[in-house]
Amino acid sequence: MTELLTDAGPAPVSLPNAPALRMERFDGPAAGERLALWVDAYEDVYAHALDLSDHNDPSIAERLERHRGRPGFELVAAFDGERVAGFLYGYTLPEDSLWWKGLTPAPDPEFVREYPGRTVGLCELLVGVPWRRSSVAATLLESFLARRPEERAAALVADGNAVVLGRYAAYGFTPVGTMEPYPGWRPHTMIVRSLRPA
Repeated sequence: MTELLTDAGPAPVSLPNAPALRMERFDGPAAGERLALWVDAYEDVYAHALDLSDHNDPSIAERLERHRGRPGFELVAAFDGERVAGFLYGYTLPEDSLWWKGLTPAPDPEFVREYPGRTVGLCELLVGVPWRRSSVAATLLESFLARRPEERAAALVADGNAVVLGRYAAYGFTPVGTMEPYPGWRPHTMIVRSLRPA
């Protein structure tokens, strides 16, 4: 199912010399129908680093195909006309999730215990170069999180990416450790944000 974002999350993004961006939500089947759009946007953003294992093993197409069948999957995209300005996707972590496997320092078992509705994993958040230094990333994130029923959100950021970690900190995320998400990938910092009032 595809849904225009009209009554949830921030208002459409306005950029200098560009029309307001159109925000849309996609469930798993609808995201699969437009897989080439997401792959093209991803490969454009990461053109300088597609040789790294982080971006090709497994490929974004393989990851999206696997993830879009998971419970709670949703992709929120920002469009400038027919161009993808950016997108974010994630899904609800299952009780047997490997999301936290290998996290160091070793977390408290209760912290990483998953149960129905505990954590939404944010798998990708990217914005194309022409739309950066605006509110696109924040709009995508808050639009995605606005209707999530989970207690918290978790994401991974490649180590050394202080700029992105700083932005996530401004969005309310806190680092909880480091890990290697897939064999051969660079270490990543795991970050978490509560989605419920304290």
